[in-house]
Amino acid sequence: MKVVLAGAFGKQGSDLLRALVAQGYEVVAAGRKIKEIPELKGKYISKQIDITDASGIKGLCDGADAVISTVGLTSSSASVTNYDVDYRGNLNLLQEANRSGVSKFAYISVLKADGDPSVPMLHAKKLFEEELKSSGIPYVIFRPTGFFYDIAKVFMPMIDKGTVTLLGKKDVHANVIDTSDLAEFIVEHLGDRNETYNIGGKETYSYEEIARMFFQAAGKEPVIKRAPVFLFSVLAAMAKWKKNGKEAVIRFSKWTLSNEMVAEHRYGKLSFKEYIKNCYK
Repeated sequence: MKVVLAGAFGKQGSDLLRALVAQGYEVVAAGRKIKEIPELKGKYISKQIDITDASGIKGLCDGADAVISTVGLTSSSASVTNYDVDYRGNLNLLQEANRSGVSKFAYISVLKADGDPSVPMLHAKKLFEEELKSSGIPYVIFRPTGFFYDIAKVFMPMIDKGTVTLLGKKDVHANVIDTSDLAEFIVEHLGDRNETYNIGGKETYSYEEIARMFFQAAGKEPVIKRAPVFLFSVLAAMAKWKKNGKEAVIRFSKWTLSNEMVAEHRYGKLSFKEYIKNCYK
C-alpha cells in the first residue's frame, strides 16, 4: 500500500514515518524541508514540497492509496498564516488527492478545533476538517490533546528561571500523548472510514501538577504564580498591532492553558510523568 505523508519531517511526522515503514507501507515522505532519518535510509522516498503552492504538488499523490497530513503552522511567522498553511495548504493537498483518485485521507488536527473561531490555529483546522468531510474521500481525523514535547517546551524555560506562571484561578487538565504513541494509533486506524478520534495519553494531570513534576525533576522548590487570562489577550492584541506574526501562537497558548484538554480516547505505552523525569537526566 502506497502512502503519501505530508509534513513528514516534523516531530509527529517523523514518528509517523517510522511507524508506517515498520508496518511495511511504501511511503512518499513530503515536506517543506527534507531531513534524513538515518535508521530509515533507503526505506522511503523523499519529496520536497511547498504545500501552499498548488502547482508545486501536482502529481504528488499519483498512484497513492492514502494520504496523511500532519501539516500545520505551529510557530510564529510574519510571512504566512494558519489560514495559508493549515487551511489552504491542506486544501491544495486534498484537491490533488481527489484528482489522483486516492481512497483515504487522514488528517492530524487538534482537540476542540471547533472551540473558538478567534484562535487561528484552531479555526483554520476546523475549516479544513469541514472541507475534508464534504470532499467525498473517505477520511479519518485525529484530534490530539497535545504532545509531551510541546508541554516541555512551555514549562522547561520557566523552570530554568525558577517560576512557573499559570493562567487563571481555575486549574485545568490535559492528557497529552507522545508523538510515537499517536503515530501507532494512526497506523492502527488508517483503515477506518469517516471517523474522528479525540485522542490523548493515559495519564491526566492538572497544569499545576505538571509544573510541580517539572520542578521535582529539576530538583527545585516549586514557585507557581497565576496570571489573569485576559493578559494573553492584551499580548495578542499587541502582537497583532506590531505585525510580528506572534498573535496566533499567543492566542493558541491562551486557549490550551485555560481550557480542559482531556480526550475520551486514551492511548499509549509511554508515561508523561516518566518523560518529565527523563528531561533532566
